[in-house]
Amino acid sequence: MKDLPVYPASKDDPLKRYVNKEIEDYPSPMDPPPLYTAPTIQVPYDQMVQTLKDLIDDHNDFEKVLNVFDQALVSFKEKGWKFDSEISAAFKKFFQYMDDDLILHTRKEEKALFPCLQEKLLESGEHSPGPHLMTPVDIMESDHERVSVMTNLVFNLLGLAARIRDDEARNLLFEHAFHQGQEIVEVMKLHIYKENTTVFPLAQQLLSAQDWENIVSKIGRLS
Repeated sequence: MKDLPVYPASKDDPLKRYVNKEIEDYPSPMDPPPLYTAPTIQVPYDQMVQTLKDLIDDHNDFEKVLNVFDQALVSFKEKGWKFDSEISAAFKKFFQYMDDDLILHTRKEEKALFPCLQEKLLESGEHSPGPHLMTPVDIMESDHERVSVMTNLVFNLLGLAARIRDDEARNLLFEHAFHQGQEIVEVMKLHIYKENTTVFPLAQQLLSAQDWENIVSKIGRLS
């Protein structure tokens, strides 16, 4: 694990999360804001602008990484928290993807697409009621931050556990890492689904040709 990227320490305490519950049992930032129901807009992939197609293609690649990571987590537990070459390779691939590809993908969304889309959502009334307006963009950005915190935790737990000699303490840390890793997989799959089926169709509907030119230009400066 020495050659994996080092993530900065987080101020949050994700160990207090309800990691043993099914995803339906605890609130997720992927859920719409209270009293807000996103419209159902059907936009086929081949009718979307190229920028959205590229982001969906990124999602498809990431889901493959998530599936391999999820399988490695299960194998890691079944083998009594013992690493083998396949598990180590899957974990390394996951953390490298999170540190490189996913960061760039997230920047494209948060620095290029989301600011313009947020403005259009507020203008069109696609937001929660009340004094503190929330849109699907706010929810997606919250989820990005949540997954970043959980990834930091899993990486640090794995690294710490590998250096502990006491079997019971080491296994407890590996168990925490396992549950946090599975939660990352669940949250990100739901996140991808909602972006593909709600956020991106809204962007296709609300953004103009000029908006897309500006977004493409900003993405070009990020790559």
